[in-house]
Amino acid sequence: MAQFSGALRLTDLNDFIGPSQDCILPVKIPKITPQKPHPRGRIKLEGSREVVPSVSTTKKTTISLSDCLACSGCVTSAETILIQSQSTETLIRFLKDRRKEVVPVVTLSPQTIASTANKLGLNFMATASGIIGTLKSRGFEHVFSSVEGNDIAHVLGAKEFLQRRKESKTPVLASACPGWICYAEKTHGALILPYISKIRSPQSILGALVKTTVSRHLQRSISDIYHVSLMPCFDKKLEASRTEFKISKGSDIIPEIDLVLSTAELWELWGEDIRENCGKDVDHQFTSVLDLEKPYPMRTVPGGTSGSFSAGILRTSITELWNGRIPVDSTVDFKVLRNKDLREAKVTCEGETISFVQAYGFRNIQNIINKIKTGRCSYDYVEIMACPNGCVNGGGQIVLQEKCDIERVQEIFESVQNIVKTMKLDDILSKFPDVTLFETSYNVIEKSVSAISTQW
Repeated sequence: MAQFSGALRLTDLNDFIGPSQDCILPVKIPKITPQKPHPRGRIKLEGSREVVPSVSTTKKTTISLSDCLACSGCVTSAETILIQSQSTETLIRFLKDRRKEVVPVVTLSPQTIASTANKLGLNFMATASGIIGTLKSRGFEHVFSSVEGNDIAHVLGAKEFLQRRKESKTPVLASACPGWICYAEKTHGALILPYISKIRSPQSILGALVKTTVSRHLQRSISDIYHVSLMPCFDKKLEASRTEFKISKGSDIIPEIDLVLSTAELWELWGEDIRENCGKDVDHQFTSVLDLEKPYPMRTVPGGTSGSFSAGILRTSITELWNGRIPVDSTVDFKVLRNKDLREAKVTCEGETISFVQAYGFRNIQNIINKIKTGRCSYDYVEIMACPNGCVNGGGQIVLQEKCDIERVQEIFESVQNIVKTMKLDDILSKFPDVTLFETSYNVIEKSVSAISTQW
């Protein structure tokens, strides 16, 4: 069963539906003034239609994952929807039936590698090579690292942060966690959404780039590229299904990412193949999405286990703000505050201070939101993640056998953080001059009352 983040499973969102319940989209019914009293057994509510308990008068509607994100009702975490459209069976069917001209490619997260390495008892490098080898043996032509999406997000995120800081529109709230975004849209709406960064998550940045770059390189149609994403989080399935992350081609609407599988699903599907490939003396590499002719290093970003947005954007901002007047350490020092999932880094120069914080887990999210609403938030940037311990502990990771295993996963993840790659804005603009390609928007989702969520 898919383990969505806590932000998506809150009872006040009315977003968990049991397998036995039917989903009925709310239908706007005009007010009808009754001409005569209703017979016994009928119910009439002002402003609604007549309801006969023994007869269903509402037509059932097919629900997609996109519908889930646009609805404040019950269907956000419906298991049957995920099984139908974002499952290992879908991938197996695609690989079996795909046309020869269709090129499968994949984006792989470092958290997935770390979780798998812990399962195998191996290091990051060996496991990454084994996973890439397995994917290529299954027909995937290119394997991209989501860390390259992190690099792009950090550069553009720093540019956005500095502009908002100049306009006194802080704090900036990170946008990479889809569970957090869903929660903000459905629960806090217009009060919080203006603070959220418009920069896409690393997964959706790769989504914006992969089909375009691969199709150009191979001189194929965008529709001939099939993009799979391997992530530590089930919520990423919902992110990939957002209408903002679709490509319009004539009358066709093409998803930027066709399928998202969790780490646990990857292991269930090809775990033994990965184990076997890890033992082979072959050094498989990532492909750089900005240059398909070059490899991309196997690395993670220093400063956290969830993409290091606060650390990466802070490092870049220091350089822009103070132009080398203070040293930029590759591992920005975050100090634990009230709990291990709330950490802060402050940098001061010439009497000016900027404060970045990492807030993981729902308790810390609520505290940050309350501070913003009451005007007491002193942070300039907040990296928000729905899961305690961040993405290495995502609900889609391989189930841990012991509590200490999460520390082992973190150690594996951090073992390759000493490899630092500096990307500059010009590196991105030279390839993709339209920065809006990497931006997105959010929607205030009003609460609605449906047959399932109504409490009598």
